[in-house]
Amino acid sequence: MRVTWPRRARPFGRVGKTMAAGVLASSLGLGCGGGTEASDPSRQLAPYSGRQADLFDDSIAPAAVGLDFDRGYAPRLDKTLRERTQVGDAVLRVRVSTVTAKTDGPDAMYQLGLHTVEKLAGKHPPPVDFTVQINKASESHGIMKNFESRLVGYAFIAFVREFAHPSGDREVHFHLAPDTKDVKAAVGDAMLMGELR
Repeated sequence: MRVTWPRRARPFGRVGKTMAAGVLASSLGLGCGGGTEASDPSRQLAPYSGRQADLFDDSIAPAAVGLDFDRGYAPRLDKTLRERTQVGDAVLRVRVSTVTAKTDGPDAMYQLGLHTVEKLAGKHPPPVDFTVQINKASESHGIMKNFESRLVGYAFIAFVREFAHPSGDREVHFHLAPDTKDVKAAVGDAMLMGELR
């Protein structure tokens, strides 16, 4: 999955990289004490593999779209949520602004345009408006087939992290969780636990 920056939100262009990154970072106004922009070219990134690929799996939690068959889910006890919060670049409350299906052979690939409503945690947020992809390998491909454009307007809590692609490009991977008070509180707890280590 490669991140696509909307034209108006591309951090680099004809303007110098340093100046563009600084202007974009200052225009985000998301709080939580600054940090380096996710697309900062000087930041060292890990490859997308192993445990990190499990955590940032380019998927939507079924409960986030009302398919919560396990009503006993307790976000504060979810070790995976805690780990995503502590190792991710940012945790954001986002709203789906666009859904685009692109034909890729027999299966569609979906692009979700996300708009950041609130930054909950992390020092390396993506631009306020960013795009992520769900391909046929994602566990959420079925959710996308069933919901498609009905997801426009849905709110999620997004766990995001940027990785190094073998081609030398940078790519953002993610996990979308339900936008609930319980998940938001669990993110806060995870941040506190990380700081106490």
